[in-house]
Amino acid sequence: MIDLVKMLRTPLELNAKAGDKILIITDTAMEPVLWEALATAANTMGIESTTAIMTPRATHAISPTSAICAAATDPGTDIVIYLTSTALAHSPLNAELLHIGKRHILMEELTTAMLKPDGPAGADYKAMNVLGTRVQDIFSQGKSIHVTCPNGTDLRASIEGRPGRAIAGTIFKMRDNGGGGCAFPDGETHICPVEGTGEGKVVFDLTAHSVGALSEPIVLTIEKGFVTNIEGGAQADVWKRILDTHGDAASYNAPAEIALGLNPNVKPTGSMRTDKKMYGTAHIGMGDTVTLGGTCHAKLRLEGVVSKPEIVVDGLPVARGGQILV
Repeated sequence: MIDLVKMLRTPLELNAKAGDKILIITDTAMEPVLWEALATAANTMGIESTTAIMTPRATHAISPTSAICAAATDPGTDIVIYLTSTALAHSPLNAELLHIGKRHILMEELTTAMLKPDGPAGADYKAMNVLGTRVQDIFSQGKSIHVTCPNGTDLRASIEGRPGRAIAGTIFKMRDNGGGGCAFPDGETHICPVEGTGEGKVVFDLTAHSVGALSEPIVLTIEKGFVTNIEGGAQADVWKRILDTHGDAASYNAPAEIALGLNPNVKPTGSMRTDKKMYGTAHIGMGDTVTLGGTCHAKLRLEGVVSKPEIVVDGLPVARGGQILV
């Protein structure tokens, strides 16, 4: 517990201060020691914490219970922390939090193993932010992005007018009203491509939402900004069922995000929480883009990881073969 408390002070030290009020949202699929350690870390810093526990959501991007949503949007709550088994970054609740100027920290799928000093939570966050800012500036100034990989990935999209965002544990301001967020463990620079411009193929070969470590690739065909076909084995079938059951036409929007991982301490575990932050990887999303400043309101958000992509912006190679080149 002492070691966990020490590690979980990091995101609070980066983003909060004594006297702040935080809401920890968790669910019964998470290890209880995690929210206990986070609440204790807050207490050691003079931060008032409230913990709300719910049953797990059916899939990613679904809001918490109405009672928890009311607590999150309460004017007295300064920071909302998602310590949940499903990702809430692209939920209607999070869109509302950004709209009203609140801050959030994403800790979905966190495990005690991720909080070891030599793990992703123990990385040099200052150094990651320096590197991430360099990539952010290239993304922000770019007009087009091209992602390829020997595994068959070949995706193009427009990023003209869209801001890149470097996030490595420090809340990034996403709205003029102060609303914004980050994750922990963290380490990525992302951009939301212009809706309707994606063309090509994405081959996820490492990890994907809702299925974990991939036993065989999930292949997305993208035409005019929408996924038109999903191929692969049993894990691809899980994505199809999720989309059929919970999605809508907008949930097929792609690419909803293209992100470059920055964290050198990440080793693949099958969890999207950290695998998508692994240095030199790319994660690509489909579905909702509202949280990232886009225009697509969708019910779902799903992401997968490409292990060794080449990312080129306006002809400039940014990453290749598991290395960042800028």
